[in-house]
Amino acid sequence: MIGWIHDLPAGWGAGLVIAVFLVPTLIGSILFQPLVGWLVQRQKDPNTPVGFLLEAFTLYYGVLLALLSVAVFENYNKAEDAVGREASSMVALYQSIAGYPEPTRTELVSKLRRYVEVESAPGIWQAQSPQVFSEGTKLINELNRELLAFRPEGRPGDEAVYSSTLRSFNEFIERRRERIQTAGTSIPPILWYVVLIGAALNAFVLWLFDVGRVTHLILGGVLSFYVGLIIYMVAALDDPFRGANGLRPTYLINAREQMVLP
Repeated sequence: MIGWIHDLPAGWGAGLVIAVFLVPTLIGSILFQPLVGWLVQRQKDPNTPVGFLLEAFTLYYGVLLALLSVAVFENYNKAEDAVGREASSMVALYQSIAGYPEPTRTELVSKLRRYVEVESAPGIWQAQSPQVFSEGTKLINELNRELLAFRPEGRPGDEAVYSSTLRSFNEFIERRRERIQTAGTSIPPILWYVVLIGAALNAFVLWLFDVGRVTHLILGGVLSFYVGLIIYMVAALDDPFRGANGLRPTYLINAREQMVLP
């Protein structure tokens, strides 16, 4: 819904999101507050019921933002863990392939190294889901065909190496699938609508207070600034592989460096 945040540097993205919430709140405090405040001016002490309303509203709204923050942090950590497991499974696969005879060994290792180069490229790495016929998928299919086509030559230990390699390859495929799944996990649009509507209602409740103009600007400015900052954080971490705050393919690149061609 707000994926454009990932296309901006972190400072510009945070500043823009904060301004989206801060500027309308301050303008409303100057232009609309007298009109909105008139709705409760007939009360003997209008600030008391408005204070109760703000306290209840901020409680529910704060809980919502807290739950969203926890959710994106968990997804971010799962994504990082998935990348690490995929890298570990690739190293295990390489170690199994190292027991293959030539020229099969060199061909398989070259394809595995090429897979890391393709998958860690910026365009592919930051994509929410891989293309069906991407080069990385083609390399995986080629590896699968070559591994299934290989037949042990009857030397001692060949059968064990062959079976271990197939197990390592299946585990590698599973870890890759987990990494791709975490890349496509994000907050549903309905929750974003609730968050944005809640931010607008927060400003409206602040305008109901019968206080001085400067006090309105201070209260509205501080709250809207912090709300905007939290929403930027949630949005920036919502897609764990994209943007300036996204994960980097460091684990995969480190795994590739361990795959030394014979």
